Amino acid sequence: MNLLQPFYSVRNCAIGCEVSREVNRIGITDTEGDRMLLSIDRVLQLLAEGKSLERIAELSQVRVEDVRSIIENARKLLLEHNKARARKKVIIEKVKEESRESAASPESDLDTAEILAGAELTAVPLASSLTMYVDGASRGNPGPAGIGIVINDRDGRQVGKVSDYIGIKTNNFAEYTALIRALQIAIYFKTKELKIRTDSELAVKQIRGDYKVSNENIKPLYAEVIRLKKMVNSCRIEHVTRNLNEKADYLAGRAATIYKKKK
Repeated sequence: MNLLQPFYSVRNCAIGCEVSREVNRIGITDTEGDRMLLSIDRVLQLLAEGKSLERIAELSQVRVEDVRSIIENARKLLLEHNKARARKKVIIEKVKEESRESAASPESDLDTAEILAGAELTAVPLASSLTMYVDGASRGNPGPAGIGIVINDRDGRQVGKVSDYIGIKTNNFAEYTALIRALQIAIYFKTKELKIRTDSELAVKQIRGDYKVSNENIKPLYAEVIRLKKMVNSCRIEHVTRNLNEKADYLAGRAATIYKKKK
Protein backbone atom coordinates (compact mmCIF):
# COMPACT_ATOMS: atom_id res chain seq x y z
CA MET A 1 0.00 0.00 0.00
CA ASN A 2 1.37 3.42 -0.95
CA LEU A 3 1.06 5.76 2.03
CA LEU A 4 0.08 9.31 1.15
CA GLN A 5 1.76 12.42 2.53
CA PRO A 6 0.34 12.75 6.07
CA PHE A 7 -2.05 15.57 6.93
CA TYR A 8 -0.63 15.86 10.42
CA SER A 9 2.64 14.38 11.56
CA VAL A 10 3.38 13.53 15.15
CA ARG A 11 6.83 14.95 14.44
CA ASN A 12 5.19 18.35 14.88
CA CYS A 13 4.31 17.56 18.50
CA ALA A 14 7.58 19.11 19.71
CA ILE A 15 8.25 16.09 21.91
CA GLY A 16 11.80 15.45 20.76
CA CYS A 17 13.25 13.54 17.83
CA GLU A 18 13.64 10.25 19.68
CA VAL A 19 10.02 10.16 20.82
CA SER A 20 8.83 11.31 17.40
CA ARG A 21 10.61 8.40 15.76
CA GLU A 22 9.04 6.00 18.26
CA VAL A 23 5.56 7.33 17.54
CA ASN A 24 5.99 7.28 13.79
CA ARG A 25 7.04 3.63 13.93
CA ILE A 26 3.64 2.73 15.35
CA GLY A 27 1.55 0.91 12.78
CA ILE A 28 0.63 -2.45 11.30
CA THR A 29 3.04 -4.45 9.15
CA ASP A 30 2.41 -7.45 6.95
CA THR A 31 3.07 -11.00 8.10
CA GLU A 32 6.71 -10.76 6.99
CA GLY A 33 7.18 -7.57 8.98
CA ASP A 34 8.81 -5.68 6.11
CA ARG A 35 5.89 -3.66 4.72
CA MET A 36 3.81 -1.11 6.62
CA LEU A 37 0.12 -1.73 5.95
CA LEU A 38 -1.11 1.19 8.01
CA SER A 39 0.85 3.91 9.80
CA ILE A 40 -0.24 6.43 12.41
CA ASP A 41 0.34 9.25 9.91
CA ARG A 42 -1.98 7.54 7.43
CA VAL A 43 -4.62 7.13 10.13
CA LEU A 44 -4.37 10.85 10.94
CA GLN A 45 -4.76 11.81 7.31
CA LEU A 46 -7.86 9.66 6.82
CA LEU A 47 -9.42 10.96 10.05
CA ALA A 48 -8.85 14.52 8.83
CA GLU A 49 -10.68 13.60 5.63
CA GLY A 50 -13.67 12.55 7.72
CA LYS A 51 -13.23 8.80 7.30
CA SER A 52 -14.71 6.61 10.05
CA LEU A 53 -12.65 3.92 11.75
CA GLU A 54 -14.64 1.31 9.86
CA ARG A 55 -13.79 2.95 6.50
CA ILE A 56 -10.09 3.29 7.43
CA ALA A 57 -9.99 -0.39 8.31
CA GLU A 58 -11.70 -1.31 5.04
CA LEU A 59 -9.32 0.80 2.94
CA SER A 60 -6.28 -0.62 4.71
CA GLN A 61 -7.54 -4.21 4.81
CA VAL A 62 -7.13 -4.45 8.57
CA ARG A 63 -9.52 -4.79 11.51
CA VAL A 64 -11.21 -1.86 13.21
CA GLU A 65 -9.62 -3.05 16.47
CA ASP A 66 -6.19 -2.69 14.85
CA VAL A 67 -6.89 0.94 13.92
CA ARG A 68 -8.01 1.70 17.47
CA SER A 69 -4.86 0.02 18.79
CA ILE A 70 -2.60 2.21 16.63
CA ILE A 71 -4.25 5.37 17.92
CA GLU A 72 -4.20 4.27 21.54
CA ASN A 73 -0.55 3.20 21.39
CA ALA A 74 0.47 6.58 19.95
CA ARG A 75 -1.57 8.41 22.58
CA LYS A 76 0.00 6.42 25.42
CA LEU A 77 3.52 7.04 24.11
CA LEU A 78 2.90 10.78 23.94
CA LEU A 79 1.54 10.73 27.49
CA GLU A 80 4.58 8.83 28.76
CA HIS A 81 6.90 11.44 27.26
CA ASN A 82 4.99 14.45 28.50
CA LYS A 83 7.13 17.64 28.42
CA ALA A 84 5.97 20.81 30.12
CA ARG A 85 7.52 23.11 27.52
CA ALA A 86 5.88 21.41 24.57
CA ARG A 87 2.50 22.18 23.05
CA LYS A 88 1.09 18.75 23.66
CA LYS A 89 -1.38 17.26 21.26
CA VAL A 90 -2.97 13.88 21.13
CA ILE A 91 -4.64 11.88 18.45
CA ILE A 92 -8.20 10.85 19.04
CA GLU A 93 -10.60 8.77 17.13
CA LYS A 94 -13.83 9.48 15.38
CA VAL A 95 -15.93 6.61 16.61
CA LYS A 96 -19.40 5.82 15.39
CA GLU A 97 -20.98 3.28 17.68
CA GLU A 98 -24.44 1.86 17.55
CA SER A 99 -26.93 3.70 19.78
CA ARG A 100 -26.77 2.88 23.47
CA GLU A 101 -29.76 2.79 25.82
CA SER A 102 -28.13 4.56 28.76
CA ALA A 103 -25.28 6.78 29.84
CA ALA A 104 -22.15 5.39 31.45
CA SER A 105 -22.83 3.96 34.88
CA PRO A 106 -20.81 5.05 37.91
CA GLU A 107 -18.93 1.76 38.05
CA SER A 108 -18.05 1.63 34.34
CA ASP A 109 -14.46 2.19 33.16
CA LEU A 110 -13.46 5.01 30.85
CA ASP A 111 -13.75 3.02 27.64
CA THR A 112 -12.27 4.86 24.66
CA ALA A 113 -14.88 3.79 22.11
CA GLU A 114 -17.73 4.71 24.43
CA ILE A 115 -16.28 8.07 25.45
CA LEU A 116 -15.60 9.11 21.86
CA ALA A 117 -18.82 7.83 20.29
CA GLY A 118 -20.21 10.47 17.94
CA ALA A 119 -17.03 12.54 18.19
CA GLU A 120 -15.47 14.50 15.34
CA LEU A 121 -12.08 15.56 16.67
CA THR A 122 -8.55 15.78 15.36
CA ALA A 123 -6.23 17.16 18.06
CA VAL A 124 -6.76 18.25 21.65
CA PRO A 125 -4.09 19.75 23.94
CA LEU A 126 -2.97 17.47 26.73
CA ALA A 127 -2.88 18.60 30.37
CA SER A 128 -4.22 21.99 29.36
CA SER A 129 -7.36 24.12 29.78
CA LEU A 130 -10.60 23.33 27.97
CA THR A 131 -14.04 24.93 27.82
CA MET A 132 -16.94 22.71 26.82
CA TYR A 133 -20.46 23.76 25.91
CA VAL A 134 -22.90 20.90 26.48
CA ASP A 135 -26.57 20.21 25.91
CA GLY A 136 -29.06 17.37 25.75
CA ALA A 137 -32.26 17.10 23.73
CA SER A 138 -35.24 14.76 23.71
CA ARG A 139 -37.86 14.63 20.97
CA GLY A 140 -40.88 13.71 23.06
CA ASN A 141 -39.58 13.90 26.64
CA PRO A 142 -39.18 10.97 26.84
CA GLY A 143 -38.34 10.32 23.24
CA PRO A 144 -35.34 9.91 20.91
CA ALA A 145 -32.59 11.81 22.67
CA GLY A 146 -29.13 13.09 21.84
CA ILE A 147 -26.23 14.97 23.37
CA GLY A 148 -24.14 17.77 21.93
CA ILE A 149 -20.72 19.00 23.06
CA VAL A 150 -18.51 21.75 21.65
CA ILE A 151 -14.90 21.66 22.84
CA ASN A 152 -12.73 24.79 22.80
CA ASP A 153 -9.06 25.13 23.76
CA ARG A 154 -7.67 27.78 26.10
CA ASP A 155 -7.53 30.30 23.24
CA GLY A 156 -11.20 29.79 22.36
CA ARG A 157 -10.53 27.73 19.23
CA GLN A 158 -12.93 24.87 18.58
CA VAL A 159 -10.96 21.62 18.66
CA GLY A 160 -13.83 19.18 18.51
CA LYS A 161 -17.49 18.36 18.84
CA VAL A 162 -19.75 15.49 19.81
CA SER A 163 -23.21 14.67 18.46
CA ASP A 164 -24.43 11.31 19.75
CA TYR A 165 -27.76 9.51 20.04
CA ILE A 166 -28.33 8.02 23.51
CA GLY A 167 -31.69 6.23 23.23
CA ILE A 168 -35.23 7.01 24.40
CA LYS A 169 -34.66 9.41 27.28
CA THR A 170 -35.96 12.57 28.92
CA ASN A 171 -34.44 16.03 28.48
CA ASN A 172 -33.02 15.98 32.00
CA PHE A 173 -31.43 12.55 31.44
CA ALA A 174 -29.86 13.79 28.19
CA GLU A 175 -28.49 16.93 29.85
CA TYR A 176 -26.82 14.92 32.60
CA THR A 177 -25.48 12.43 30.06
CA ALA A 178 -23.86 15.32 28.16
CA LEU A 179 -22.23 16.52 31.39
CA ILE A 180 -20.89 13.02 32.10
CA ARG A 181 -19.47 12.67 28.58
CA ALA A 182 -17.78 16.08 28.79
CA LEU A 183 -16.13 15.11 32.09
CA GLN A 184 -15.02 11.75 30.69
CA ILE A 185 -13.40 13.45 27.69
CA ALA A 186 -11.63 15.91 30.01
CA ILE A 187 -10.27 13.06 32.13
CA TYR A 188 -9.20 11.18 29.00
CA PHE A 189 -7.05 14.16 27.98
CA LYS A 190 -5.68 14.84 31.48
CA THR A 191 -7.28 18.29 31.46
CA LYS A 192 -5.92 20.53 34.21
CA GLU A 193 -8.57 23.23 34.11
CA LEU A 194 -12.09 22.65 32.83
CA LYS A 195 -15.10 24.87 32.37
CA ILE A 196 -18.37 23.23 31.39
CA ARG A 197 -21.20 25.51 30.29
CA THR A 198 -24.80 24.37 29.98
CA ASP A 199 -28.16 26.10 29.60
CA SER A 200 -29.74 23.66 32.08
CA GLU A 201 -30.11 25.85 35.15
CA LEU A 202 -31.75 22.96 37.01
CA ALA A 203 -28.75 20.66 36.55
CA VAL A 204 -26.29 23.38 37.58
CA LYS A 205 -28.23 24.17 40.76
CA GLN A 206 -28.53 20.48 41.62
CA ILE A 207 -24.77 20.00 41.19
CA ARG A 208 -24.09 23.05 43.36
CA GLY A 209 -26.37 21.66 46.04
CA ASP A 210 -29.01 24.37 45.77
CA TYR A 211 -31.66 21.84 44.72
CA LYS A 212 -32.06 18.18 45.69
CA VAL A 213 -32.28 15.46 43.05
CA SER A 214 -35.58 13.66 43.57
CA ASN A 215 -35.90 11.74 40.29
CA GLU A 216 -34.71 8.16 40.81
CA ASN A 217 -33.49 7.88 37.20
CA ILE A 218 -31.35 10.99 37.56
CA LYS A 219 -29.76 10.19 40.94
CA PRO A 220 -27.14 7.77 39.51
CA LEU A 221 -26.22 10.30 36.83
CA TYR A 222 -25.92 13.08 39.40
CA ALA A 223 -23.65 10.85 41.52
CA GLU A 224 -21.49 10.11 38.47
CA VAL A 225 -21.12 13.82 37.66
CA ILE A 226 -19.98 14.51 41.22
CA ARG A 227 -17.54 11.57 41.13
CA LEU A 228 -16.00 12.53 37.78
CA LYS A 229 -15.85 16.23 38.69
CA LYS A 230 -13.54 15.36 41.59
CA MET A 231 -11.17 13.66 39.16
CA VAL A 232 -10.45 16.94 37.33
CA ASN A 233 -7.91 19.21 39.01
CA SER A 234 -10.00 22.35 38.52
CA CYS A 235 -13.57 22.08 37.26
CA ARG A 236 -16.40 24.61 37.11
CA ILE A 237 -19.87 23.86 35.80
CA GLU A 238 -21.62 27.08 34.83
CA HIS A 239 -25.05 28.10 33.61
CA VAL A 240 -25.31 30.10 30.39
CA THR A 241 -28.34 31.35 28.51
CA ARG A 242 -29.55 29.28 25.58
CA ASN A 243 -28.41 31.81 22.98
CA LEU A 244 -24.82 31.23 24.14
CA ASN A 245 -25.20 27.49 23.79
CA GLU A 246 -26.64 27.28 20.28
CA LYS A 247 -23.94 25.02 18.80
CA ALA A 248 -24.28 22.36 21.48
CA ASP A 249 -28.07 22.61 21.29
CA TYR A 250 -27.93 22.05 17.52
CA LEU A 251 -25.62 19.02 17.87
CA ALA A 252 -27.87 17.44 20.51
CA GLY A 253 -31.00 18.08 18.48
CA ARG A 254 -29.40 16.74 15.31
CA ALA A 255 -28.44 13.46 17.00
CA ALA A 256 -32.02 12.96 18.20
CA THR A 257 -33.66 14.10 14.96
CA ILE A 258 -31.52 12.06 12.58
CA TYR A 259 -32.30 8.88 14.50
CA LYS A 260 -36.01 9.73 14.56
CA LYS A 261 -36.02 10.21 10.77
CA LYS A 262 -34.42 6.81 10.31
CA LYS A 263 -37.31 5.23 12.18
